[in-house]
Amino acid sequence: MRKNTTINKKLPLQNNKTAKPKKYTLASITKAFCGLTMTGILILTIVSAIQVDGLLREELRIRIGDVVNMMAQKVDGDLHSQVRTVNDDKSAAFIKLKNDLVAMRQHGTEIANAYTMRILDNGETAFIVDGSEKDQNATGDIYPKESTSKAFTNAFNATPDKVAVYVEPEIYTDDWGTWLSAYAPIFTSSGKLDGIVGIDVSAKSIREHEIKYLITIMIASILVVILTLPFVFRLMNFIRTMTTELEQANQNFRRLLDNSGQGFLSFGANLLIDNEYSRACEMMLGEIPVGKNATDLFFPTDKSKADLFSLIIASVLNETEESVRENMLSLLPAEIQYGERVLKTEYKMLEHNKFMVILTDITQERHIATMLEKERQHLELIVMAVSDSRNFFDIIDGFRVFLAQLPSELLKKIPPHNLTKELYREIHTYKGLLNQFSFPNTPKVLHNIESDLSNLLALGNTLKSSQIAAAISPSVLQISFDEDLAILTDALGEDFFINGERIFLTCIQALQIEKWAKQLLRGETIDTSAKEIRIFLNDISVLRKVSFESVLMGFDGLVRQTAKKMEKEVVPVMVINVENVAIDLRTYQPFLRSLIHVFRNAVVHGIESPEERWEVDKEPVGMITCHIFQEQNAIKLTIADDGAGINLNLLRERVVAEGIHTVDEIASVSDDDMMQFIFMDTISTLCEVTELAGRGVGLSAVLNETHNLGGEVKVKTVIGQGTEFLFTLPLIMKKNLE
Repeated sequence: MRKNTTINKKLPLQNNKTAKPKKYTLASITKAFCGLTMTGILILTIVSAIQVDGLLREELRIRIGDVVNMMAQKVDGDLHSQVRTVNDDKSAAFIKLKNDLVAMRQHGTEIANAYTMRILDNGETAFIVDGSEKDQNATGDIYPKESTSKAFTNAFNATPDKVAVYVEPEIYTDDWGTWLSAYAPIFTSSGKLDGIVGIDVSAKSIREHEIKYLITIMIASILVVILTLPFVFRLMNFIRTMTTELEQANQNFRRLLDNSGQGFLSFGANLLIDNEYSRACEMMLGEIPVGKNATDLFFPTDKSKADLFSLIIASVLNETEESVRENMLSLLPAEIQYGERVLKTEYKMLEHNKFMVILTDITQERHIATMLEKERQHLELIVMAVSDSRNFFDIIDGFRVFLAQLPSELLKKIPPHNLTKELYREIHTYKGLLNQFSFPNTPKVLHNIESDLSNLLALGNTLKSSQIAAAISPSVLQISFDEDLAILTDALGEDFFINGERIFLTCIQALQIEKWAKQLLRGETIDTSAKEIRIFLNDISVLRKVSFESVLMGFDGLVRQTAKKMEKEVVPVMVINVENVAIDLRTYQPFLRSLIHVFRNAVVHGIESPEERWEVDKEPVGMITCHIFQEQNAIKLTIADDGAGINLNLLRERVVAEGIHTVDEIASVSDDDMMQFIFMDTISTLCEVTELAGRGVGLSAVLNETHNLGGEVKVKTVIGQGTEFLFTLPLIMKKNLE
C-alpha cells in the first residue's frame, strides 16, 4: 500500500519585471539537435536491445523446443517403459537411455539438464532417467508438485494425434536453480504416453548469450556514434563559424543603423514597441521605447492624434488590398512634435501584422529652413525697398503718421463701434501694404489686432472704448515696426532713411540748373519768357509726378507674392497707359494704397488654381490687366482679372447671414445692385479668415478712398470669365502742399 504524504507547495512570488523571451540562436538549435541525435541513438540502442533480447529469447525457446522434440523422437518409448523402479538403474535399458540423454545434452552446448519423467500411479511425478551435467536425480525421485507449470502439465496430457512441444513462456526458478525449460511427450510403439523428456537451459547461459548480442549491439552503436561525431563536430564548427559571421554582420548592420541618424522601431497589432530598435530612438524620444504603447509614445499630449493613429492602424490590419493599405498608411501623421524635436515619420507594413516606423530628426533642418526663410524675407524686403523706394517711403511715412496719431485716435469722442470700424479698416490696409514689401514682423502683429477688433465688433452697442484701447497697443506696434526697419538700417545704413525718397535729374537738367544758379549768384537776371527756359521750368514743375503706369506696376510684386502663397500662377501685371497719364503721388496716395485690396482679391478670390483652370479649358496661368486713359477732367482706371468671377448666389447668402436683407428681399435685388455689397464691411465670400483675405473690410477701404477723391467705382463680373473694377477719378492738376 502506498503511504499517503502531504506536500506543502509554496506559491512563487510575483515578479513585476517583464520576462524577456529566450533567444534561440542557430548554434543553440544545432547543439540541441546534436543532443537529440545522441539521445535518439541511445534510446534506439536501448529499444533495440530490448527487442533483440525478446527475439533472442523467442529464438531460444524455438531452438530448445526443436531440441527437446528431437530428443523425444530419439528416446525409445518401449525401452523407457521398462525402467520402472530404482533397481532398474542398472539395467541395459536404463544405461542406454542415460547415455543417449547425455550424448544429446552434450551435443547442445547450452543445455544444462536432460531428463525423463513419468506420472506414478499415486499421481506424483517422478524422475526416470537423468542425464544432467550435475545434480542428477535418481530414478524414482519425486518432482515437487509446487514446481509444476502449465507447460509441464500440458506435456503429460499430450496424445499421439496432438503431438507438440511445450516450452516454458519465461525463465523460472525452482529448487535446482533458474532455467528455461522445454518438454516433449514420450510414446510407446502402441501409442501410449509413457512420460516426457525435459531439458533445462540455465539462466547463466541465456544471460551470456544475451550479453554477447547486447555487446555486439552496443559496439555497433558506439561505432555509429564515433562515425557520426566527426560530422557533428564539423557541422557545429561550420554553424559556429556561420553564426559568428552572422552575428558580426548583424552587429555591423546594427552599428550602421545606430549611426545612420535614423530611428527604427516596430510594433504589432497590440501597438506595443518590440525589443529590437536602433539606438537613435532613445536619443530622439528621450526614453527606452521597448514595451511602450506607440500612441502614448508618439502623441503623449494629443489625444485626437493618438485616437486617429490607433484607428488607422486597426483599419490597415483589417484591409487585405495592398494598395489600399498604403493609402491608409499615408494618412498617418508625417511628422511628430516631440518636445523641442521635430521628427519625420515613415511607416512600413511588415509580415505577421507588424509595422515598422522610421524616425528622422529634422529639427535642425527645420531650424535652418526657418533661418533661410527669414533671410530670404529680409533680402526681399531690402530689394523691394530699394527698387520701389518711392512707394516704400510713402508707406512707412504713412504708417509712422498712423502710429503717431493712434493714441489720439483712441481718445476720439465718437461711438466705440464706429471708431473700431475706422481703425479696423486702416489696420487692414497697412497690413496689406507692409506685406507687399515683405515686412516680417509688423503684419503679423496687425493681423492679431484685426482678430481682436473683429471680436469687439461682434459686441455691437455694448462695446466700450477701454476694450478698444486694450486691443491696440501703439508701443507693441512701434517695437515690431522698429525691428523691421532695423533690418534695412543694418543692410543699407542710416543714409537710406535720411535721404528718403529720391528724385532723379538728367545730366543736362543738372548742368542747366548749375548754369542758372551761377547767373543768379552773380546778380544776373534770367528771362523766364524765353522758350528754352519755359520748357525747362515746365519739366521741373512735373518732376515730382509719376506715371500712373509705374505705380500700378509696383503691385506686381504683391500679385506674385500672393499667388505663390495660394499656389496659383499669374503672369506679370499688364498695364496699358496709352496717354501716359501722370499723377501727383501725394494727392492720390491714399487711394493707391487701397488698391492693394483689389489686386490681392483678384488673386485670392478670382483667379483659379492651374488645375481648376485646366478643367474649364483656360490657360493654367491667370492674368490681371489694367487700362488707364484720360477722359476730359477724369482719369479712367480698370483692373480686370480672367478668373472665376464673383459668385452672386454666395454673396446673397452672406448678405442674408449678416441680416441686411431677408431671403425674400434678397431675391428681388438685381445683380448690379448686389455687386455693391462687396464694398460693405464684414461681407466676404471667403468662409475662412487668413492673413491674405476673409475680413470683408478691404474693398470697403477702396470705396472709402475713392469717395474721398470725389470718384466712383463700378464692378462687372461674369461667372467663369472674370471680374472688372472701373474707377472714375477726378484729374487733380494742382494741390496746395505744405
